[in-house]
Amino acid sequence: MKRFFILTLFVLTAFGAESEVKIEEAKTPPAEIKLKPAAPEAKGETAEANSKIDKALEELGAKIKDLKTFTADFTQLDIDPLFMDESTHKGKLSFLRAVMDGKTNCFLRFDYEEPEKSVTILTPLGIVIYTDDMTEPQISPARDGNSADIIFSTFVSPAALKRHYEVHPGKSQKTYSFKLIPKSSFAKSFFSEAEVDFSEKTGLPERLRQIKINGQDITLSFSNAHLNAQLPVDNFDAASLKKKP
Repeated sequence: MKRFFILTLFVLTAFGAESEVKIEEAKTPPAEIKLKPAAPEAKGETAEANSKIDKALEELGAKIKDLKTFTADFTQLDIDPLFMDESTHKGKLSFLRAVMDGKTNCFLRFDYEEPEKSVTILTPLGIVIYTDDMTEPQISPARDGNSADIIFSTFVSPAALKRHYEVHPGKSQKTYSFKLIPKSSFAKSFFSEAEVDFSEKTGLPERLRQIKINGQDITLSFSNAHLNAQLPVDNFDAASLKKKP
């Protein structure tokens, strides 16, 4: 289903410019032909960009270091170029970071409210999906220990972004805007690029754009964020979704 966006992100087709060296007969002796070396400024610009990215990620980490919960409204725009289809979904996002058995765990819950009601919960152990026509929630175990970290890093762990992605400056003019290209073969099997804009005030995502491997373009926009409000832990448990007899 389109609304279960979180397992997938982007397709990017990269085009590289090819340089061509032409040798004209008799005008220049072959021994004197030299290829133009790469401009040293390019390396300097890359180093400067990386330094700015590292500084920005460090600043974001400082903004959310005390984050335990947050909630927000979200709007999800799906564009499917293959079927010339476009749809919009709205709902509420809840996030919980809690220490359990001495380890910090993160949980995300998406309550879709329009146009259809459904719930998607992401935990370190896997993903839970529930719709009104189900008698029991569908539970899919995580493939490995990195799966959750790959997903949660986009939302709440800026430092982890560089573990899983090549991080580049984003297209928007925002201070904390990044383009993400996944490093792992697991992540690449779902997507090839993402864009994320973080709030300068809260350090939380404001916009996450994704393109799936089939070309589907998904943009999530977040608003009305509330930080560190009390959230019931049971809300992130699959058992909470089971229908009462």
